[in-house]
Amino acid sequence: MSSVDQSTLRLTADVVLTVDDEQRVHRPGVVDLADGRITWVGPRADAPPSGVPELVVGGLLMPGLVNTHGHTPMTLLRGPGDGLPLRRWLEESIWPREAALTDEDVYWGMLLGAEELLRCGVTTSCEMYLHNRALAAAVFDAGLRAVLTPGIFDLPGAGPEAEWQCLLESAAALHDDLHVDGGLVEVGFGPHSAYAVPADGLVATAKLAQQLGALVHVHVAETIEEERRVGARHGCSSPELLARLGVLDGPVLAAHSVWLAPRDLDLLAEHDVAVAHCPQSNGKLGSGVARVGEMLGRGIRVGLGTDGPASNDNLDLWEELRLAPLLARGVAADPGAMTAWQALRLATRGGADALGLAAGSLEVGRHADVIRLELADAAFTPALSTEELVAHLVWGASSRHVTDVWVAGRQVVAGSRCTSVDAGRARDEVTRRAHRLFETARRGA
Repeated sequence: MSSVDQSTLRLTADVVLTVDDEQRVHRPGVVDLADGRITWVGPRADAPPSGVPELVVGGLLMPGLVNTHGHTPMTLLRGPGDGLPLRRWLEESIWPREAALTDEDVYWGMLLGAEELLRCGVTTSCEMYLHNRALAAAVFDAGLRAVLTPGIFDLPGAGPEAEWQCLLESAAALHDDLHVDGGLVEVGFGPHSAYAVPADGLVATAKLAQQLGALVHVHVAETIEEERRVGARHGCSSPELLARLGVLDGPVLAAHSVWLAPRDLDLLAEHDVAVAHCPQSNGKLGSGVARVGEMLGRGIRVGLGTDGPASNDNLDLWEELRLAPLLARGVAADPGAMTAWQALRLATRGGADALGLAAGSLEVGRHADVIRLELADAAFTPALSTEELVAHLVWGASSRHVTDVWVAGRQVVAGSRCTSVDAGRARDEVTRRAHRLFETARRGA
């Protein structure tokens, strides 16, 4: 299919899967896009007259996937430290390299990661990282939607410009310059965790974020060691500490949230804290399995996240979409612990709700973030009902079925190729820069 970049466009498909509250499916269906928003969705037979260009795409149209927790520029760091627990992995393999990062490094790392995300059907990613102006430039160039939450902590070996006070000031300036509600890029704040940011840093970050109505994105209870350290230092769990410091009084996204007691889950529900569930990263690092079924039972908003490509090691949210219900069912010893519909929602509307974005479903007024999947494949054969089709999406489909992607109405993937990024050059740039980071860290060891 040729690339089409129109501000106003009608897409017609064999199946339109809306992932709205009514779980509506239209066969065949139409999705109208204008000025970056969805203006009409419904059955082809009921579509209103329109003089706009119509693209008959066939296959299945559905909302783009939403990645609620990523450190995507870590494409530069993919590979080192396999087999190490989180703390040693960070201290021995990751932080020494990150201390040597430049703006250009982060630009190319993010651009390569954005190309991978888009090819996998991910149209939105919530990012926590460093050098965020360069990161934002890559996001804009790739045409990805992103919530940027600049990392705030003390990065060992990187100098005073990488201490939490300076990073908070930089994040505030980035919010002033780039944040637009409903725009392609929104800006929040990313205090790393209750163990990596001192109490005064957490309080200062929370107060500023709440003044601006911005999202606070923080790692919470990722490992049992982390919770033991927080408990020994503060006499309480990470959620209890964050609540005590006022961090939970505004919009909060808690990444991982693995080692939480029932009282901690109740606290998240009470404060309407959303959770980014990262099953693959948690599995690779041996961190554990989050109690997602209990979260959903308490009404906690939950989305899926890839985490960084150094701890996953890919950015394919379809794999999280399959693994999340597998783990939920296996841990509960209950095949009904998470339905296919629930899993699909986690990767789309659930993630958008966790980020406070008008995305994740094909509904009038929401962002025109749409992906097409090829149905002429054994993975979708047979599909005798809507329930079977959704089951195939969760259990049998993968990112290889994604052929076309539109973000804010702009087509950025056509024929399974990302048209907004020169992938070959991005790979070359990341490889060359990764060599330099490795050598710099080795000399400094």
